[in-house]
Amino acid sequence: MKKTAALLLSCLLIVTTACSHGTGTVSSSGAPKSSSVSTAESTGSQTETDSALPSGSSSAAVSSQTDSSETASSEDATVALTFPEGFTLAQIGKRLEANGVCKKADFLKMAQSYDFDYYPLVKAIPSSAKRAYKLEGYLYPDTYELYKNMKPQDVIGKFLRNAGQQIPGKYSYSGMTTDQLITLASIIEREADDAANMKTVSSVLHNRLKAGQRLEADATRDYCTQYLLAPNGPFADVYKYYYNTYRCAALPAGPICNPGSAALSAAANPSSTGYYYFITAKGKYYYQKTLAEHEAKLKELGMT
Repeated sequence: MKKTAALLLSCLLIVTTACSHGTGTVSSSGAPKSSSVSTAESTGSQTETDSALPSGSSSAAVSSQTDSSETASSEDATVALTFPEGFTLAQIGKRLEANGVCKKADFLKMAQSYDFDYYPLVKAIPSSAKRAYKLEGYLYPDTYELYKNMKPQDVIGKFLRNAGQQIPGKYSYSGMTTDQLITLASIIEREADDAANMKTVSSVLHNRLKAGQRLEADATRDYCTQYLLAPNGPFADVYKYYYNTYRCAALPAGPICNPGSAALSAAANPSSTGYYYFITAKGKYYYQKTLAEHEAKLKELGMT
């Protein structure tokens, strides 16, 4: 991941690095990928599962149309933090709080209530009561140098400015909006561990969308149980119908994590295959064209 430009300070910087850098996939950073499409295999809970936080799924406009100034603390301390591909908004908030940047609850509240529409990428996000975290998917994975005790809207602004440089004009797929592409990429990010499998998984998801089939991606169900629903999340049970792709007709109502460049590229450039199913087991990927093939492979792997 590219480093964002370091903040220039006129006084002595005290730099503390409080986390290790990712290796390109979120699975190496404590958030394992989901296991399959159209299977019930579970990969276990996320290691950074978060507790209930202030609710509210719509963005309320505020009078200010620019980020407040990024003012250093009295000690002028900064911290360089890496946020791997596939981190959720809640995981980002947890890491920020753990390193003294801002409170997680304040971060999530500001992400919901502050008007960031002066960023074109954010302005284009569909307004829908079915959406949970508005900015999920738009906080671009990277290493950021941040102030201690920073205003949460300033932190979010740094993520959004980076996303505005990394996403628009680079990724597109015929018939899909940027938001839909990011949403699809977020599923791919949580379902596959490397660029090659991301493109093949992408082909499965695209094929199912075109055929009018439910995506049935375990990652979306996991997102509901771990980040949206009580007791682990702030949103009402109704969201499981909008984000769980075993229930909703097509794409979920919004992204389920913040995808990186490999997942975004895979969403925009899927492999050309006839696959409609896949299974992951013991780190290996198995792809199938028909339900009969899928069920036979599940039996072969001892997963039925």
